[in-house]
Amino acid sequence: MIRINLLTEAKAAAARKKAPILPTGARLNNLVFGAGVAAGLIACGVWGLMNLHTKHGLDDEIAKDRLEADRLKAVIEEVRGYEEKKASLEAKIALINNLKTNQKGPVRLMDEISKALPDLVWLTSLDLAGDQITMKGKTLSPNAVATYLENLKKSPFFAEPVFRNLGKDGGGQGTYSWEMNLTFKPAAALASGATEAPAATASGSDTPQKGT
Repeated sequence: MIRINLLTEAKAAAARKKAPILPTGARLNNLVFGAGVAAGLIACGVWGLMNLHTKHGLDDEIAKDRLEADRLKAVIEEVRGYEEKKASLEAKIALINNLKTNQKGPVRLMDEISKALPDLVWLTSLDLAGDQITMKGKTLSPNAVATYLENLKKSPFFAEPVFRNLGKDGGGQGTYSWEMNLTFKPAAALASGATEAPAATASGSDTPQKGT
């Protein structure tokens, strides 16, 4: 009985010695499949890590772009504010210049009309509509009105004056009423170095009366 057991163990040991070292058949297929699955899992992991890294990089770029956009927005708003202030300042300067022009024009107009006015002639009314002037007045001598007309013609600030009428006043006062139209040239009045109106000359033999 002991002998039989020894033979059985010897045969089992011999069988184990004859078994192949490398796996074969189904076992080999299982190993190949497992290796493929492991390689796939590793590849998926690597791909996921790469995508995660790329996502973080894109998130950083987006954050930087948003910060830059906010900075540029602030700069644009600041520039827009400067442009609005500049436009407002330019409008104020234009208004001031326009007011100065409007102030200089009538002042120069009255100055030129006054300087051209000869003795024995005076104004009773002056109407200004745009650059059109209508003047009415009195005189003691028709010749003095003719002198006034010539003085206005020589002035560079007025276009050709048009004499309307001249008539003697009733009541034995010895005065004449006259009216004339002329066009004021404000550009000439505002230009530097413009020619001054000639000095008024007296006319008539009556007692001088300087108009104002």
